[in-house]
Amino acid sequence: MSSKTSLVADDHIVRRALHYLNGFRIVLAPVLLVLSFSPLADNLVPAYKTFLAQAAALTYLGAAITFVVIHLRKSIAAQELASFSLATDLIILSVILHCFGGIESGLVILLLFTVGIAGLLLTLRTALLFASIVTIGLLIDASVAARGMPSGSMAVQAGLYGIAAFVTALGCWLLGRWGREYQLLAERRGVDLASLEQINELIIHRMRSGVLVVDADNRIRQTNEAAWYLLGNPPVNERNLKVISPPLTERLERWRKTGKTEDEGLLLQATQVAVVPRMLTMPGLNNEATLIFLEDTSVISRRARDLAQASLARLSASIAHEIRNPLGALSHAAQLLGESEDLTPPDKKLVNMVLNHSARMNDIVENVLKLSRRERARVEPVNLVTWTKRLANEFRRYHKLPDDQVRLEVPSAAIMVLIDPGQLTQAVWNLMENALKHARVDDQLPVITLRVSPIRGHREMALDIIDNGPGIPLEKRSQVFEPFFTTHKQGSGLGLYIARQLCDANQAPLEYVQVPNAGACFRILLRRPESDTRTQATAKGATA
Repeated sequence: MSSKTSLVADDHIVRRALHYLNGFRIVLAPVLLVLSFSPLADNLVPAYKTFLAQAAALTYLGAAITFVVIHLRKSIAAQELASFSLATDLIILSVILHCFGGIESGLVILLLFTVGIAGLLLTLRTALLFASIVTIGLLIDASVAARGMPSGSMAVQAGLYGIAAFVTALGCWLLGRWGREYQLLAERRGVDLASLEQINELIIHRMRSGVLVVDADNRIRQTNEAAWYLLGNPPVNERNLKVISPPLTERLERWRKTGKTEDEGLLLQATQVAVVPRMLTMPGLNNEATLIFLEDTSVISRRARDLAQASLARLSASIAHEIRNPLGALSHAAQLLGESEDLTPPDKKLVNMVLNHSARMNDIVENVLKLSRRERARVEPVNLVTWTKRLANEFRRYHKLPDDQVRLEVPSAAIMVLIDPGQLTQAVWNLMENALKHARVDDQLPVITLRVSPIRGHREMALDIIDNGPGIPLEKRSQVFEPFFTTHKQGSGLGLYIARQLCDANQAPLEYVQVPNAGACFRILLRRPESDTRTQATAKGATA
């Protein structure tokens, strides 16, 4: 805070003060005019005081009108107009004061008022100058009234009024300075609060957890983007929580009655997303409001899984490095032993068994090392429709499958998602090969379907890899993504684990979902670019 801004009032404050000061002059001028032309003025001694009082009153009225016009036109700077007008007040009021009895008349209060206004609006130097003028004027008036040197009582009275003028000037200047400093502080605090409010609003809207503010009548007062998507993109004008999500309203009512938060997850019917609602009482403007946090359980479980998998990946990589060298020596020795001509058929069978299991163990080691050396995802916008068609064609050619063995259910329009195309290809390829191995029925190759569909109000796109096999038993579904879990004799148990790791690196959750009239279905949720999401939401709102 600079001294200049704290010592002098700004133009806005000065002009507003002049507005009221001009109003005071317009009221005071007619009063002085009536007083000057009243019978009271005819009795003034000597006689010239009557003419002088009338002339001063007329001049004051004209000056008051002139100052109003200049103030409205804003033709002169506010500080200059205030200084000139207050100096004019001092001169004219001093003349009127002299005419109506000087110090003993009681009109000195008008002079002190003018000095006080100068202290509030002008610099300290100017205010003290006005106080000096008032003091000198009062001493001169006292001398003139005594026709020479003033008497002791009049001199003391004039001196006291002079001291009062200086004290008034200094006191009003200090009050004005403190007021302006507090105003500047309040303005800065207001700017800081506005900035903090914007930051808080930005943070709330960018949170992955849903945030709702609900009043006592279960009407939504405020919501962020995540909560809007979790509730199924309700219409903007629909604010009744009971209409939007009856289960969440029931949970809220139970919390209000018991005051206890339930840890059990809640399934939102609009999006089929499981959330854990957390309620918190907060004071509202008119009535009690409730703050509701909607924690997506899938996000929480992914965070815990990421921590566990990161530790497991580091441990597995260390073990794989230690196994690789002796495994290579074992495999090489078995190959040399198999080339011997003295082996009997049973011994050759045992050697082939060693070679096969060595190859299987080497595949496991390679997968673990590949997982530990995985590069960071290079996310970029990808046309999911074109990418899915290209992957299906490559998979058919590589495995020499007919066209109807790998089917596509994709939209005709382009769908852009944010993903690393190389890592997505590796993940989906693993899932499709997993379907070829495990979804066979009576040694017949399964039919694999790649389906692309919007989910959560076009906020994300679901890429489903579906087969027509027997599916995964209910008791084993919680284990399919665990490392080294397999139901196939020749499987390594790392295919689904690596696929999920690749998807998690791209913030694209991979989950097993139950699909009617189908076998196994693995779903990858892909993020869409922000602009595409807003476009879809706007189009949906316009249609509604």
